[in-house]
Amino acid sequence: MQASTLTALEFDRIREILASHALTPLGEARALALEPSTDVEDIRARLTLATEAVQYSTAGHSLGLWAPEDLRDILALVGVDGQVLDPQQLLGLARFVDSVDGVVSSIRRAAGVNSSSHNGGETTPEVGSAYPALRGVVQPARSFEEEVQAVRRAIDASGEVSDHASPALRDIRDRLRRQRAKLRSTLEGLSKGRDTAKYLQDQIVTDRNGRYVLVVRAEHRESIPGIVHGSSTSGASLYLEPLATVELNNETVTLAEREKAEVHRILLALTDGFRMRGDDLEALLDVAAALDELFAKTELARQLDGVAPEITTDGRLEWLGARHPLLITSIQGRTLGVAIASDLLISPPHKALVISGPNTGGKTVALKAFGLLAVMAQAGLLIPVERGSKFTPFKSVFADIGDDQSISASLSTFSARIAHIVEMERALELPALMLLDEVGSGTDPVEGGALHFHDV
Repeated sequence: MQASTLTALEFDRIREILASHALTPLGEARALALEPSTDVEDIRARLTLATEAVQYSTAGHSLGLWAPEDLRDILALVGVDGQVLDPQQLLGLARFVDSVDGVVSSIRRAAGVNSSSHNGGETTPEVGSAYPALRGVVQPARSFEEEVQAVRRAIDASGEVSDHASPALRDIRDRLRRQRAKLRSTLEGLSKGRDTAKYLQDQIVTDRNGRYVLVVRAEHRESIPGIVHGSSTSGASLYLEPLATVELNNETVTLAEREKAEVHRILLALTDGFRMRGDDLEALLDVAAALDELFAKTELARQLDGVAPEITTDGRLEWLGARHPLLITSIQGRTLGVAIASDLLISPPHKALVISGPNTGGKTVALKAFGLLAVMAQAGLLIPVERGSKFTPFKSVFADIGDDQSISASLSTFSARIAHIVEMERALELPALMLLDEVGSGTDPVEGGALHFHDV
């Protein structure tokens, strides 16, 4: 369908509202990229899936996922060999895939499906299982339970790599704690010693670039043998490492470097746990995007009190109790006006409907609703109409609504609109819906005298 038609019908605003209901960046992107289909079977499948999703939600189940705000950055790093996720990113990824696992497992249980392991096994539906469309959406998903548990064992809730992440890390940290305690004790003894304390600015032990030092008054630099690691902003104090503690500091720094290397190894192994299952992760992301889009569709359907219209093949368009969606909801969640329900019917053998009436009578709103509801249904959205509504999906939808000419010259306006109608006729593919608002408006009286409309 033409982008200009979707814009004229304000389908872009429907997409924005839909995206506002998504819970993940994946679902939001899917919602913003949503396009109406022109294939009857695809439309039927979309509407069936949306209806099942609403039924599933109404039954007390949830399609809601959780995702970190930086999910895209996390996934980008996972896609590059050798890149390491930091602890918070690993926790975020683990929580995300676990939330997908949870929804997938819930759907399979509700559908009566036996799930096998995540290592490639197929799922087996029981006879008479429920939610077949939802079941098909989650079928490609494999569990990441082992990877999630590995992350949670290695990283605590505060985002720190746990001592128990590996035996080597536990051993290094035990030795490092003992070494630091010994080093601090030695320095504290020096700071309180009679021969040293009188030269200190403060009797404290501090850290400079990973090495423990004393704070010495600058004028007593030569009084304590050692290595200077900088000075205070005023220059009155020096950060000095006594020679007596150089070896202890060296051993501490070496252990700290070994700790850092082991932490890096652990984080890389946890990241590679996801990276090595690239195909499964890609499939899970596709499932997550589909589930989040469905979650957004169920939320929008709840706002609109939407239903799936029946699909016909005889060219009819019968909206019963139709309301304009944008008069019911908005991206901010507030109503924009009063949605008056209308019956809009074109049934064989009739192929056209003329809406007439005074200005500000709602003709344009009804006309837009006529087309927007069809476009939404073809995109798999449940729409605000009464049950029993039906329509034949369109291969072409055209809308000539509003003024295409910014210059306030009626002849230019009229010419632009005639050119638009001619363009629509050339691109038309049946079955088609053509929406014309105020046909002939802006017509010069002389030029308009030559017009003759006839039945086609």
